Amino acid sequence: MTKALGPGARIALAIAAVALFATGVVLTSFIPSVKLLGDNVRLPIFHGGSTWVSLMTFTLMGIFALAYLVTSREDLYRWASGFRVVSAPLWILNTVLGVIAALRTWDFSGTTESPLVSIRQDPRLLAQFELVILLLLVLGTHLLFSNRRASAFFDVVFVAVMWTLLGFVFMNPEAKALHPDNPVLNSGTSIQLPFFGIVGALFLGTVIVAWLWRDHLVRVD
Repeated sequence: MTKALGPGARIALAIAAVALFATGVVLTSFIPSVKLLGDNVRLPIFHGGSTWVSLMTFTLMGIFALAYLVTSREDLYRWASGFRVVSAPLWILNTVLGVIAALRTWDFSGTTESPLVSIRQDPRLLAQFELVILLLLVLGTHLLFSNRRASAFFDVVFVAVMWTLLGFVFMNPEAKALHPDNPVLNSGTSIQLPFFGIVGALFLGTVIVAWLWRDHLVRVD
């Protein structure tokens, strides 16, 4: 039988999660200004890092959900639920940040159109909105179905659709033209180091939040 964490451990983990999220935000200030975008480059880089984290945590959600469907081990479902709880709001936040970043830094597209018109033409931002809609539908099914196997199934379906949709986007030449691939990986260490620090801090923070939710389910089951 899985044991729940003690009160002291839960408080320590909660403090650690807050500290890690704060570290991710603080690291953004270490990103240097760049030509053309200036300090505005910090928001899209933070957005990119948090998007990486969302994709990782959603993937973990799908892996744990699939493992639960195969093995029926309750603790696997708890972890899947924990990653769902932390991934959903983070993805919605990422979508909002993506729009704000695009409005502030659309210079690289070379377009003379309104930024809002340009955003509608960006396959990557459109994919984010499509996934938000799908995510809301999946969350709605969790409210309708109290059966854990059904919930796990919908988690797996979401992750499968997510990677299928993103796969089409990544192979889309128009997406690469409007939203260049790997701008961070093609930059110097002054940008890469803070970026990977942001990714690491946010990822560890989300894992802790998932752990705390998993512990909550251990105590209520």
